[in-house]
Amino acid sequence: MSQSSTSNMRSIGYAAGAVVLALVLGIAAGALMAKIAPENRFSWAGLAIAPLWFGIEIFFEGVVAVLGAHAKAVRILSTVAVIVGFYVAWFALRVVAP
Repeated sequence: MSQSSTSNMRSIGYAAGAVVLALVLGIAAGALMAKIAPENRFSWAGLAIAPLWFGIEIFFEGVVAVLGAHAKAVRILSTVAVIVGFYVAWFALRVVAP
């Protein structure tokens, strides 16, 4: 029983780490695109978020065994984290920055 609970807690820890990593990558991509994209073009934002999401999907194909039963939920949460992180950084830098 203790072995199973330790394994489950470890899997949850890995899952939380993966979602946080996705959020950080989304923030970094949003900040980068906010700085390098033309000022009057919002559609350029999609150029960074699509490859980032694709890269995270490839990453999760490799670590799906470590995440165990939480793999599908983590993939969905990481996709949401990338999108939220990206657009929070994008709008924060585009609205606040001159």
